[in-house]
Amino acid sequence: MSLPDPLRQRALWHPRYFGLWLAVLLLWGIAWLPVRWRMALGAWLGRQMLKRNIKRQRIIEINLALCFPDWDAAARAALALSSAERAGQALIDLSTLWLRSEKAIQRRWQVHGREHLDAVLAAGRAPLFVTGHAVGLDMGAAAMTVACGGGVGPYNPTDKPFLDAWFVWGRTRFGSQLMTRAEGLRPLLKALKSGLAAYYIPDEDHGTAHSVFAPFFGVQKATLPLLGRLAEQGRAEVVPFFTQLDPTTGIYHLHIESALSNFAGADALADATRMNAMLEAMIRRDPSQYMWSFKLFKTRPAGEPGMYP
Repeated sequence: MSLPDPLRQRALWHPRYFGLWLAVLLLWGIAWLPVRWRMALGAWLGRQMLKRNIKRQRIIEINLALCFPDWDAAARAALALSSAERAGQALIDLSTLWLRSEKAIQRRWQVHGREHLDAVLAAGRAPLFVTGHAVGLDMGAAAMTVACGGGVGPYNPTDKPFLDAWFVWGRTRFGSQLMTRAEGLRPLLKALKSGLAAYYIPDEDHGTAHSVFAPFFGVQKATLPLLGRLAEQGRAEVVPFFTQLDPTTGIYHLHIESALSNFAGADALADATRMNAMLEAMIRRDPSQYMWSFKLFKTRPAGEPGMYP
């Protein structure tokens, strides 16, 4: 195993980061714990994070009430708790992704539906992977990068250089390239045209400027209708995938679906509606795997009141 890239960055050895290096040392120890212990620790961490963040609790409550109106309050509360536990477990598993060997990491995932990816590659097309913000997204992206021999994915830098260095390391150590929102879509299109895999995560609310309103769990959601255009201009096939963490075994199951046909981008609303339906279907398979803490419905059609406090 080669040294993690952050260890080579002299700027990160400034004394102001020594406390964070102690945290990395703790993470290194956690990375070697038995899976059962890590899953228990992660579940506890997730519960504490939810308990201590009232604002996040309220966002999750609103999202679940909107998306599962036929569930009673107890069922939605149970889902909020299990989702928090999965998020904590995936967070703890960043220690594995950052600090263990590639061989050890690859033992933590299983890919299902590989034949769908192979069919796209055999046809000489680039796979444009589409998914939502599942808790195991980092591990899933790593698995897809290994399966494709490289790829391009999104990354939003923070104002914390130390954390950025580790997140970038975790997301690039298997050969993935990162693009920021400020760079626009050109790096993604360039990668697709060259035959590289790319990742598109379109479930956030980006306002009204370039969005259309399309149903998501029966609620109108501001949605960027870019998927069809990306597939057409990038000469790519749209391949849905979803990452599912098994809290008992600690295995990440990567579910690859068959490529979506006729996604040409001619009708923005139809494309957005179809994309949201695809994302919703994947999330419904195991809602506990989804990050419900985003303000999914923040932007409202004209005349509608806001959803969040």
